[in-house]
Amino acid sequence: MVESYKEITVTCPVCEAIKNIKIPEAIFAQKKFGTIKIQVPQGAVCKEHQFIVFVDTKGLVRGYEKIDLLMKPLEKEIDPYRLTLRSFINKFGLYGVFSLIHAKIFNYPAYILRNKDSTERTDLINNIANILLPENYRATSKIIFLDETDYNKIKLGEKNSFVMDTQQHILQTPWSEKLKFEEAIIKEALEIIDEEEQMVLLQQNISKFIYEAEFVKNFLEGVKMVYEDDLIEKISRELMMPKVNRYRISLIKDFIRQRFSPKLSEKIKNKVEEFLNLL
Repeated sequence: MVESYKEITVTCPVCEAIKNIKIPEAIFAQKKFGTIKIQVPQGAVCKEHQFIVFVDTKGLVRGYEKIDLLMKPLEKEIDPYRLTLRSFINKFGLYGVFSLIHAKIFNYPAYILRNKDSTERTDLINNIANILLPENYRATSKIIFLDETDYNKIKLGEKNSFVMDTQQHILQTPWSEKLKFEEAIIKEALEIIDEEEQMVLLQQNISKFIYEAEFVKNFLEGVKMVYEDDLIEKISRELMMPKVNRYRISLIKDFIRQRFSPKLSEKIKNKVEEFLNLL
């Protein structure tokens, strides 16, 4: 059966260039997913920018998100079977890689819908993702490929799953945070020419974050509650590092919630929210 497409009009959120892009009709023909995130690569709408467009299941554009990361053009063709950061990005797009890494770090179930023409190897993709995590976290979650092209027939065991397809459409994200952490560490890694060193730097940044989260988890086990401001001070003092921001604290809370215990993460309180709840 020939795949049909719906044209949607997209405006670059940076330079306001306008262009129509084609999205498979199958995505809009079902109500399983809410807002779909479409990755718009550099050159698809304008020459200089890449971004995410949020589209509902009726095909209406609901918003945009910038990606402040530009990849230098390659001088040679990517080997699809080499375990590199660029080959990972080439397959799933920048935002897809941000999301897959986020799912692996924070232990969200991750599914990739593979169409009939896809040749992705499950073992290769999981190896790329696993190698970024400390060894004791590598076997705890998997990226699972589903050989299902009919979106209406998709059955997921977990509601809080990340779902994308091999055409780089993000169909479902179970988190609300922007992926600023993943974008920052990938941007830093891509500034290095050596491909092995790129992976090493990603490992180091992820391990550093997990070390901070484990420190907070151990601290929370011995207290009834802690305010975010006090926790920021404690992390800075005890780990002898610059003060982390509230975004970092929200990531740590989510890591503890997903990896260890929701009740433990709830011990971290926000003074402003607590005050507003009393009004």
